[in-house]
This record gives sequence, structure tokens and C-alpha cells, in this order.
Amino acid sequence: MTKSLGELLLESKIVTPKQFEVALREQKRTGEKVGIICERLGFVNPNVILKLLSQQSGTTYFDFSINPVELDAIQLVPENIAREFKLIPSEIIDKKLIVPMANPNDIMAIDKLRKITNLQIEPRIAAEEDILAAIDAFYGMGAATDKIIEESLIQTLSVEEVENETPPLIKLVDAIVAHGIREGATDIHLEVDDKVGRIRYRIDGILEPGFSLPKKIYSAAVSRVKIMGSMDITEQRIPQDGSIRFKYNNKEVDIRVSTLPIMHGESVVLRILAKPRFLLSLDQLGFTGDNLEKFRRLVQKSFGMIIITGPTGSGKSTTLYAALKTLNALEKNIITLEDPIESQIPLTKQSQVLEKAGHTFAKGLRAMMRHDPDVILIGEMRDTETAQMAFRASMTGHLVFSTVHANTASASVARLLDMGMEPFIVATSLLAVIAQRLLRKICPHCKATYTPKEEELAPYHLERLQKMTLYKGKGCEKCKYTGYRGRMGIFEVLEVTPEINQLIAQRATSYEIEKVAKIESMFEDGIKKVLAGTTTLDEVLRVAG
Repeated sequence: MTKSLGELLLESKIVTPKQFEVALREQKRTGEKVGIICERLGFVNPNVILKLLSQQSGTTYFDFSINPVELDAIQLVPENIAREFKLIPSEIIDKKLIVPMANPNDIMAIDKLRKITNLQIEPRIAAEEDILAAIDAFYGMGAATDKIIEESLIQTLSVEEVENETPPLIKLVDAIVAHGIREGATDIHLEVDDKVGRIRYRIDGILEPGFSLPKKIYSAAVSRVKIMGSMDITEQRIPQDGSIRFKYNNKEVDIRVSTLPIMHGESVVLRILAKPRFLLSLDQLGFTGDNLEKFRRLVQKSFGMIIITGPTGSGKSTTLYAALKTLNALEKNIITLEDPIESQIPLTKQSQVLEKAGHTFAKGLRAMMRHDPDVILIGEMRDTETAQMAFRASMTGHLVFSTVHANTASASVARLLDMGMEPFIVATSLLAVIAQRLLRKICPHCKATYTPKEEELAPYHLERLQKMTLYKGKGCEKCKYTGYRGRMGIFEVLEVTPEINQLIAQRATSYEIEKVAKIESMFEDGIKKVLAGTTTLDEVLRVAG
């Protein structure tokens, strides 16, 4: 007999008996399926549910991150059919059409596809949200952004006087933003020199060239962005900040806007705050070996301070969310204070900082302490008052997570002391500091082996890698010929031992702390990932060299 999804979840120890009991009680209340409830409560991520469902139904799970979607397959099925039945044709293999479907047992959909394509249909199970995103990318506005930009640019150039509300200009700016969302960019840069304006996109941490704009259109485009962000279009002498809620393929995307006066006009950066579909686990982030075991042990402590450090855009918030995911939210009161709230965490109270309304990190933290928390997450310790209150909370029986900006784990200690923290408070409360960076992963579609040359390794004292088999991406259509697709973290974990406590209390230098701690650097963690075949030596040298 086929086992139920609940039995599979329990047998595989993905959910605990207590979590399953909560899910069953919720099922009696709402009538939802157990899998949906476990996903909604954050007990398990959607991909795990899908893999178990594929095991249960005998179909293959389709992972969009590693499997291709070919244009020749897309052209066989109309968009309205794809949307109606929540499916997308992916590729043709031996006269069979591979079709990821939200419901691979939908006989009507399979029959319809067979008649339309005259091919055998091989259904695969996939997440409905992933399928709809793929439909948007291959059929919808996302598929046509390049053409829309080109056409609207020509139309805008034909207008004698370009104004903020000129229809072709509105279409042009919308398409520039949509293109960035479609390509998975984290930031869109609008910049100008004495001759021309440029659009660039930061994708997987690298700025890539986008489009060029004549200066008269660039100025109007900047004004249009300011209007979208509720900013003052008449003020060009001082920096401004704003926010946009942009509609992309029937979804709302939050975007932060920042302007800066420069020599030939204004520079604009749009940060796309794309919310992940589900929270990642620690091992999915890139934690491995001793670092993974250390962090898992540290987050189970009942009190103390854990700090994540790294530059802007290094994935600190994602790591914090992954840490909270490991905690038993059924038995703990978890409260967060964030700016902004980047993802919703089930069974967690999340509070958004609003500086203009007076709801600051310091005031919010003071209020949180009256709500009987077990675990506290503070998005960032930006000032001395917030840092002092956070450390006091960690000394009074609370586990506190937060972030600071520093280059290394040991440098974070110096940063805290520089903020005015007393050394003895930091020494007695700090459990660990995790420093991290993001590096690009090798594209799985064009991954190839090679043997590094001696002259390539010698400058970095990496002769130990000589004659070893390493990997790199050749470049293909899937990765836009970069050889990379997606990102992962590299980490260094500084656990505060009694010896480190003593050094912090004595205001020891970062070098002295590192010498005693003997921590594995981010560079060494990166080299391990090079040997594992997940990234390249060039990428580790770029990010952590």
C-alpha cells in the first residue's frame, strides 16, 4: 500500500512527532492537507514535500535550478494552456515532451498536450510557484523585456520633448526594472557621464552591462524613477531615498531607491528586495564540516550573543533566517526587529523598524523585552545604544542574533569595542561571530574538468592543488556564457572560548585573537568548495583572496 505523506514525513524524520501532532490538530481546524500545513508552519520547505510526493506518486521531481527549459519545447504549447493547467514544457527527448506540472496526475491536461504536440507526454512534479515563475519568464512580460526596451527607446527618441509622464518613457523605465527582476538582479544602476547614460545590473554579485540611454532620455528616466519612489523631482543637489512597489507579472516586488548627485547628473541605484520562496537551511547556504557542526551547536544555546558579519549583500539576513529555522518555534517565543522584513518566518513575531515614526532599533528592542522573548533577532546593531541593549538582553537569559559590518570575524570584536561597548560585557556575552561572503557556483550545465598550471597556483602558495582535478564552467546559454549560475556562502566561524574571552577583556588585536583561535579562514573554506567542485579557484580569489 502507498504510504501517506504524513507517514513519509515521520519515517524520514523531517518532522518530529510533536510537529506532526500540531499539523494534525491544524488539519482538523482548517481541512488543509498535512503537507501544506507543515510547509505553512515552517516545519519543512516546499521542495522536500514535492520530493516526497514524487516518491509517493511514482513521478520524477523537476528542479528548475538544474534542469533546462528549452525554447523549442515552449513554442509547442500556447501560453493560455500552460497557465490554465499550471504546467510548462521543458524539453523534447526521444519524441517525448518533458512537462513539469503542479498536478502530474491531471489526465485532461496530458491528453490535451498530446493532441496539441503529437508527442508522448512525460509529466514531472514541480512547485506551482516555480512553474508560474517559469511561465512568466518564458511567455509573459519577462520574455519580452529586451524587445520592449528597444521599441520604447525608439518611440521616446521620436518625441520632441520627453517628459516624466510620456507613455513611451513610462514603458521604457518599467521594462528596465522588469528586465532586472527577470534576470535575478539584486541591484539596478543608472549612471551617466558627459556623453551617455548607462544601465547596469548586479547579477550574482557582478555588475553586468545592460543598456545605453541618450542623455536627454536618461534625465527623464531618472525623474520617472523619482516619481515612482515618491521623491522630489525638483531636487537634484542632495541625495534622496525612496521606495517603489513594482508590479511584475501580477506580483508585488519591493524596491529601494537611492539617488546621489554626481558630476554629470544623478546616479540612481534600485535595490530589488526579492523575497525567497522558502527559508534555506544551514547546509543549503554552504556551511560544511566543522563550521556546520559548530553553528548548529551554537544556535541551540539558551542565552548569549551570536553575530553575523560581512559587507552589504553578503547574505547575512539569509543566514540569520536559517539559524532561526533550526530552533523549535513551538516551544520558544521568537521575536525579530528588522529593517526591512525580508521573509516571513512561521510562528515568529516580526516587527518592522519605522525610523520616521520613531520606531527605531533601540526603542523596538526596549519594547520587545516586555514581551517575554526566548530568542531575539535584531537586524543590525547600528549604534552604541542598540548594541548595549542587545548585549544586556543576552546577559539576562536570552539568545540574541544580530549583524555588524566588518571584514572578518575577529575584526567584528574590534568594531564592537569601537562602538563603545565595554570589553568585559563583550567577553562574557559573545558566543560566536560568523563572517561570510557570497561566491558564484559553477553552472551545472557546462561544468568541465581541468588541471591547474603551476604558474597559476604559485602566487597564492597553492602548490598543493597542482595536478589535482578542478572544475570550471565553459559558458553556455543557461548561464549567459559566464560559466556560473547561482551563489553560495563561504564562512569563518569564531567561537568564543575562555581563552578568547580573556583576550577580548584585554582589548587584544584581531591578529592576536586569530592566532589563538586558529579559525579556518573564508579563503580556506572557499578552497574546500573548489576541491568539492562547487566553485572555481578564480572565484575564491576574487571574493576572499
